[in-house]
Amino acid sequence: GATEVESGASRANDAGRALTDILKAVEAVNQQVKDISAAAQQMAASSNELDAAMEAVSTVVNENTTATKQMSAGSNEVSRSIDNIAAVSRANSVAVEEVSAATEEMSAQVEEVSASAQTLSNMAQALQQLVAQFNLNESGTHSQQRSNSTNFSSVAIAEKRNGHNSYQDISVPMSSGY
Repeated sequence: GATEVESGASRANDAGRALTDILKAVEAVNQQVKDISAAAQQMAASSNELDAAMEAVSTVVNENTTATKQMSAGSNEVSRSIDNIAAVSRANSVAVEEVSAATEEMSAQVEEVSASAQTLSNMAQALQQLVAQFNLNESGTHSQQRSNSTNFSSVAIAEKRNGHNSYQDISVPMSSGY
């Protein structure tokens, strides 16, 4: 009789500690979700992927919170509920990793777009300088504005091959006989 009561009290205490630990873990997970949400809002590109991932994280956290409240209400189901919490926590960890991977991928894409934009800007400037050297005179023939700086103009040509940017410099001869 007394041994069974002590055993029951010990199990109840263990269950209480487990619930406290789970609640602390849920609070920690909730804080992590808040931190991830703040970081995701700072990303300007590919927000659809981030929104979907954050919604998945939020769903997992809500399921985690619901499972914890149910455990508090029924101490007879503590062992089964702890297993459910572990599964939800694993799913939460996977969702957080997916958000992190999506963030890294978007960052790389932003850097690639920025580099491509800079290359295109440089090419546009070089081409504008080439075009500026030529004018149409009144008879419709080409005339080149004289420049003392160089007889060749170098233009960077960019193309994408197999998913990689490649660049090629081409020297264009500029004759002075026009």
